[in-house]
Amino acid sequence: MPPEPLHTNETALLLRIAEGDEQAFSTLFAAWATPLAAIAMKILKNGYARQEVVQEVFIKVWLYRDKLDKVENLGAWLRKITVNQSLLALQRHAANDKRLEAIQITQHPPIDNTSALELKEIRRLVHEAIESLPQQRKIIYHLNRVEGKTTREIAEELQLSHGYVRNALSAALASIRERLTASGMLILMFLLHL
Repeated sequence: MPPEPLHTNETALLLRIAEGDEQAFSTLFAAWATPLAAIAMKILKNGYARQEVVQEVFIKVWLYRDKLDKVENLGAWLRKITVNQSLLALQRHAANDKRLEAIQITQHPPIDNTSALELKEIRRLVHEAIESLPQQRKIIYHLNRVEGKTTREIAEELQLSHGYVRNALSAALASIRERLTASGMLILMFLLHL
């Protein structure tokens, strides 16, 4: 069930977001994050994947905010993006499962017994991927993944908007995944929880 209307005029809210109004974006997020998470959960059956999908949906809304004036039915539009992102996540997971299966078939000994040399190489690649990030993304990544701070805590500490920190963290993770995928190490990284 969609939430109550955000505003008497959704168009006005979307126009404010299109102009870069972070408060309007926060209002949209607060109203729609839970219903969209429920849709993603029905498709993915995985809490972590659901969270990533909802984050991707709102990143897309923010990145393409200049096109919000063309949205006629906000709820239908957000649900469609959520379903599409969920299906993409399923495809990624299926592809990862196939790669993992291929690795397990060809690996001797199994991945659980990954050599110290392989672990060292994976850590080196992760470190290089992190070091290649722009300085502010690197700081945000470190504060979140190493120090365990929430995006809200990071935003306060660095005096940045919460939306900016969320977007920067998502972009940092995407950049790291992209580098590791290019080197063929992404699956091992997830298996070893690096």
